[in-house]
Amino acid sequence: MTNRPAPLLWVFFLAYFTFGMITNILGVVIPEVIREYQLTLFTAGILPLAFYLAYGVCSIPTGLLMERLGARPLVLLGVLLMALGSLLVAGARSYPLMVAMIFAVGVGVTVLQTAGNPWIQHLDRTENYHRNLTLTIGFCGIGAFLGPFILAFFTGTGQPWQTLYVFFAVLSLVLLILLVVSRFPARPAESAGQVSLSHYARLLLNPLVLSYTLGIFCYVGAEVGTASWIVKFFERVHGLSSEVSQVQATSLLRKVLPTLPALVVALFWGLQGTGRLVSGAVLNRFGSRRILRLYSFLALASLLVAALGTPTLTAVGFAACGFFTSVLFTLIFSGTINSFAENHGAISGLLCTACVGGAVMPPLVGLVGDHFGLRAAMAVPALCFAYVFGLAMLGRAKYE
Repeated sequence: MTNRPAPLLWVFFLAYFTFGMITNILGVVIPEVIREYQLTLFTAGILPLAFYLAYGVCSIPTGLLMERLGARPLVLLGVLLMALGSLLVAGARSYPLMVAMIFAVGVGVTVLQTAGNPWIQHLDRTENYHRNLTLTIGFCGIGAFLGPFILAFFTGTGQPWQTLYVFFAVLSLVLLILLVVSRFPARPAESAGQVSLSHYARLLLNPLVLSYTLGIFCYVGAEVGTASWIVKFFERVHGLSSEVSQVQATSLLRKVLPTLPALVVALFWGLQGTGRLVSGAVLNRFGSRRILRLYSFLALASLLVAALGTPTLTAVGFAACGFFTSVLFTLIFSGTINSFAENHGAISGLLCTACVGGAVMPPLVGLVGDHFGLRAAMAVPALCFAYVFGLAMLGRAKYE
């Protein structure tokens, strides 16, 4: 590589910005869906389950295909599925159909991320991989931050919440065009090997792969299991409205701005994205392993403050939790990839499969919340963060 990153890296920034907005809006959409279809918390939790189930179903096949075909066709396929799925979500008129279309969008995001995460290593100098992956997923956080504001604008101006998914479809089609006209670098010779399903089984017998795959499972489960229920937590625990915008307000500005619970969701993702964008200097100064330990502990502590505190502490705790999750995924992922000299596509497939934790934890939080309340239900993501902290303290991934 030259000293300058490939222009395609900037297109990947936009791609992750787009899928971040699509992925993380579910926490604000869920209250709207609950009202429209009269759902329990557990039933509403099936929505993120459907999205993240795609990681469990499609990540390993994507990793296999990437070893054979390279990243380009898979990235294009992923973005195409994001566009078509979003358009069909907007047109869905029943909850089962909406769940099916959310799954289709999840398949697109899974394919894009499974192929994209390791490919980012080849768009700049290898030593910049930690930084570039963190920056790329940082743009995912910026998209997630803007999502609630866009939804509040649509609902505040009298549009149905489904309009948001028409917007997502248009944005994905623009991205698809940019990717079609972009020049992908040649596939590295060492990445062209053939990997079989039995090879995945052998990789999982490696203690490092197994423990860090479980780390991704717990991290994504904790992240989604927290963010998906922030709005309903404020409603059930603190008595605040779960409306996304103040549609009854007399001022247009108040109508199109998100309410406090929706704003906290935006801050959760926005501070996560900010943390990723500024993480380069922090990681360079203190080291990846030390930051993984510190941030995983503070994410757990912030969640406990949010779960047990007053409304003000809840808002601050949830927002701070988002910030301290900022580098957890990328450090677990890149540390695992950097610990092996080959089979990066296969390992990426395993790690992205573990994102199915985001399918398991939200309905589990909802189930506990239905029976014991959402304050008690926050113990579910707290236990997941506790595992990540333990992995940070005892894990043996290669960083420095």
